[in-house]
Amino acid sequence: MAAPQGGWMRGIVKEVLSGDTVVVMAAAKTGIPPEKRLTLSSLQAPRLGRRDGATRDEPFAWQSREFLRKLAAGKPCVFRVDYALEAAGGREFGTVFVNEKENVALASVAAGFSRVRASGAQQSPYYDDLVKAQEAAEAKSLGVHSKNTDSVADAVREPADEFDAAGFLNRVGKGKPVDAIVEAAISGSTLRVTLLPDLTSATVMVAGVQCPGMGRRPAVAPAAGSDNASAAASKGGPAAGTAAAAVAAGASSTAGDGQPEPFAREARHFTEIRCLNRDVKLILEGVSQFGVLVCSVHYPSAPGAADAAVDLGSDLIKVGLGKAVEWSLNMMTSGAFKLREAERAARQSKTGLWHSYVPQATNSSKLSDKFTGIVIEVVSGDCLIVKDASNNVERRVMISSIRAPRGATRDRAAEPWAAEGKEFLRQRLIGKEVSVSMEYTRKVPAMVGATAGPASEDRVMSFGTVTISEKSGLENKENNIAELLLMRGLAQVIKHRGDEERSAHFEDLINAEDVGKKGKKGQWSSKEPAAPRINDVTGSGSAARARQYLPFLQRAGKVSGIVEYVLGGSRLKIHVPKEGVTLAFSPSGVRCPAREEPYAPEALAFTRSHCLQRDVDIEVNSVDKSGTFLGSLRVPAASASPSGHGKALNLGVALLENGLAKLHPSFEGDHELDAAQAKAQKHRAGLWEKEDPEAAARAAAAAAASAEGDVGPGAAASNGASSKREVVEVVVTDVTDANTFYIQLSSEARAAWVAEQLANMSLDSAPAPSSILKTGDKCLAKFAADGLWYRAQVEKVHAQDPTAPQYDMLFLDFGNKDRVPASAVRPSPPELAAVPPQAHLAALAYVRAPELDADYGVEAAQALSEMVGSGKKLRAIIEARERPAGAPVATKGWGNTSAAATAPVGQYKLLLTVLLGDEATPEDYNDSVNCHLVSQGLARVVEPRRGRPAPTGEAGAVYEAVRAAQDDARADHAGIFEYGDPGSDDEDDGGFPAMNGGKR
Repeated sequence: MAAPQGGWMRGIVKEVLSGDTVVVMAAAKTGIPPEKRLTLSSLQAPRLGRRDGATRDEPFAWQSREFLRKLAAGKPCVFRVDYALEAAGGREFGTVFVNEKENVALASVAAGFSRVRASGAQQSPYYDDLVKAQEAAEAKSLGVHSKNTDSVADAVREPADEFDAAGFLNRVGKGKPVDAIVEAAISGSTLRVTLLPDLTSATVMVAGVQCPGMGRRPAVAPAAGSDNASAAASKGGPAAGTAAAAVAAGASSTAGDGQPEPFAREARHFTEIRCLNRDVKLILEGVSQFGVLVCSVHYPSAPGAADAAVDLGSDLIKVGLGKAVEWSLNMMTSGAFKLREAERAARQSKTGLWHSYVPQATNSSKLSDKFTGIVIEVVSGDCLIVKDASNNVERRVMISSIRAPRGATRDRAAEPWAAEGKEFLRQRLIGKEVSVSMEYTRKVPAMVGATAGPASEDRVMSFGTVTISEKSGLENKENNIAELLLMRGLAQVIKHRGDEERSAHFEDLINAEDVGKKGKKGQWSSKEPAAPRINDVTGSGSAARARQYLPFLQRAGKVSGIVEYVLGGSRLKIHVPKEGVTLAFSPSGVRCPAREEPYAPEALAFTRSHCLQRDVDIEVNSVDKSGTFLGSLRVPAASASPSGHGKALNLGVALLENGLAKLHPSFEGDHELDAAQAKAQKHRAGLWEKEDPEAAARAAAAAAASAEGDVGPGAAASNGASSKREVVEVVVTDVTDANTFYIQLSSEARAAWVAEQLANMSLDSAPAPSSILKTGDKCLAKFAADGLWYRAQVEKVHAQDPTAPQYDMLFLDFGNKDRVPASAVRPSPPELAAVPPQAHLAALAYVRAPELDADYGVEAAQALSEMVGSGKKLRAIIEARERPAGAPVATKGWGNTSAAATAPVGQYKLLLTVLLGDEATPEDYNDSVNCHLVSQGLARVVEPRRGRPAPTGEAGAVYEAVRAAQDDARADHAGIFEYGDPGSDDEDDGGFPAMNGGKR
């Protein structure tokens, strides 16, 4: 016999094994604390039967355990060891108080759920109190003292049949809640529970989570006659050979039999202190391949709390003690995305199991960018072009975590339901305002779905969630476009790998897909979509076929159509469903600028933003010899504005009113069109910006002179007095010489977008083109000075060695040039090639400077570079836009404006007055770069031709300022005026070009 083992100690009741036995653990803040098993002194509770059914419960055994469990499990306690019996293997007996002053043994006896052992050599210090409590219980016939044989018989649990998880799930239903008591934690994510109210024992796995395994443990059954045999069995795990045993062993091959995997003990302890002997709520999710019930487990936030509101699986993953497993996540009705996000956070913080985690190379990265904009184009059933409202940049957005059927290409036919998905988005979104939340990017081969050739490369695709606010009853509702597609069976959810970025609404997407599957919508239906009936007469050689439709379209009058493509500012490709024909169409009498002319990009952008993929009404008058139908085109009010409440848009009238088109000279005339053009002329909009309607005669004379090759200052004088010049903010990106330099417009946001796209591309590892490029080809090239990639255009090919060609490159966004080997060249993705060059060729208005190889040429270029370089933001006045000449013009080494620099394709040379100083105003011409260069004797004024008057008005003020600067330089004999006048203007370059829009 042993004496009392010590004084009072504090701990926590971890587990209640039976009505008279508990497990108490120390209240440690970190690590796994020591624990002690105590049998309550001088107490004997009814014995629980074995779980295998070999023995049955004694009457009131379950009620006795339940009373003590509800009283003490999970609660702080004060306890001490009263004595130990060597004859019972050193079993320790003690006293336990909970709630500061409640003796659990005394409470159990008083409730009639245990008896007091006969007095012996060792007994509880509270033995007399226990005896008195028992006498009171006996007097009331409570519990084990009941004299009612029926009550005693009813107090025995009936042994349950072997648990059938699949049958239970079918009977109760997926996603339904079930109450349970956690009897044991086999591992952190595998529990043995008692299902309520029928007290069936079952093994369950926590949905979506797998914790490290505890290793195989032999099932050791205690002797049948031993005290509390069932309690001992509860610590031994599931019976050998059962499905639960297979689960408990885990699937790991890294740990031998009996050897827990790393963090296995910590995971099980984490689960035990939160769930063991607690009332929990199970959400039925499915059945594993071993026939084990898979459930989401919710436990109370505190011992004794009424609600089971905390998700065990999420908590395990957050602290790095479990991993998310896809097969189990896919069973979950809700919460799967939350678990994935929790695992991602645990990996990033290297918590628990992830302590040595090294991120794998992935082709995706996370984004956090939100914007609103107008949907300009629906590319496919899962791709949109959205114009960002903040900067008017068009952004390609792939819808996150879904895949729509692919449309037709040159190499393959369209997949079923591809057209229906695209049409659904077109009708729902085109021209409407949407909210976009960008979520991740992914690098994909440029040739998706085909075998990439040696010249292919990765391109960066940006994915996001797109929502639209739509009227639902009396309120507006935010609809997720991805969900709308999935519910109609027009897309499928992508099965991401565990480490891939995905939609923030991934769980909602899975639910939406289930709706589509259950409703047998779209792709999930048994019927094939209707085959499209399209006769395309827009191709070359189709003019004769197109003319066959003219009588039908003329007789029909107003015909509804859909704009499929915008080919130019006034040329569109329209599908007419009624006739089953796709045709080319242009508004009658309206001509937009050609591609290389001023305002051509603006006209194209206007028509594209107002007409592309819109429902339109057309009236056909005739067809031209190329097969293009002519007539009027109107965009109905419902399609013309995001709100659908605007005015209908007549395309021809709108183009003319905005100065983006002119009436064709041979057009017979139309009152509405004439009025629109007159309005644009009056407000000097667009193409009419530099023209004065009151000076039509003078303009005609100037045009005639221009046609004869005479564009002297007289034309500038006729226009400069009254035209309003454009003031812009610019950054000079490259100085070729003192006559030519390149600028970027600060208001243009696409330069930053291009740089961002290039930075996200893995161009160093991409293959170079397999064939030699040609002059004029656009590509991507590495600039040797900084090792970075930029957009470029081939100016000259050096292919003496065909195996290693070299190229003279013009870098389109900066204007500088470099010779680049073929190994430093990559093909340009279409979305980058479509962006116009961001570098604009420019020159100083009214002045000429020496070439680099002439006297003072280098000094002039250096002075200009010092004044405008280093990334300074400068304000400039555009005096004229000049088409760059095709050959050198200057002589005697002066003012060669075409040999030294080349304008990017489709651009005009800008003749500028560049202002210096932050506080400079457009009238501070004396403080302009033009004047400073001339005053230093590094440039001279271009004089008017003989017989031509000098410019007047604002242009004249600039001209007089540079003349005054030249007079000062000549008086000081500065620079080129060191020995007097360097030469006559008329001999050198024939005068300056026409200001305010004159062309060469």
